[in-house]
Amino acid sequence: MRRFATPMMLGALAAAALSSPAAAQKPFAFLGGGVTFPMGSYKDYAKTGWVASAGFGVELGKKGAWVDAEVYYGSNNHSDIAGDKTRIPAGMLALGYQFSPGKKVRPYVTGGAGFLTHRYKPVIAANATSETKLGVTGAAGLNFVVGPEASFYVEARYLGGKDTSIIPIMVGVTISFGKS
Repeated sequence: MRRFATPMMLGALAAAALSSPAAAQKPFAFLGGGVTFPMGSYKDYAKTGWVASAGFGVELGKKGAWVDAEVYYGSNNHSDIAGDKTRIPAGMLALGYQFSPGKKVRPYVTGGAGFLTHRYKPVIAANATSETKLGVTGAAGLNFVVGPEASFYVEARYLGGKDTSIIPIMVGVTISFGKS
């Protein structure tokens, strides 16, 4: 039960925020990708890799807060055995805050928790392993408004779990739906 506590608390907070009739809720979707840099013990054998992300969220009022669900999929080749790699699928619930709402350039921070899977894919397929653990994420970035419903972002993120941590540097696009 302990390993589900953080995602359950984030989910309860999101449900409470979404049920508030006073908040103007504007949904959005995002898609991005970038390069990853392994950290901790993972960097002992993993090389620089890549990650892609997608998600859906809801702005909570006009003050800059939002809640979202995000998924990630990435890969890092190994430096110790040619052909071996680790795939990293992950899913997170996150809360974020955008500074300077209404401006063309908007700094933001976000953080969340969910699951992260370390999926080892060796050259010899019989030795493959997979382990899913509690994962956490956090990011800081800049959102650049390019139209009434579109923006792009640049961010540095932490994505990790026990024994598997990466720093993705990502770019992407965000599309908003509906009126604020």
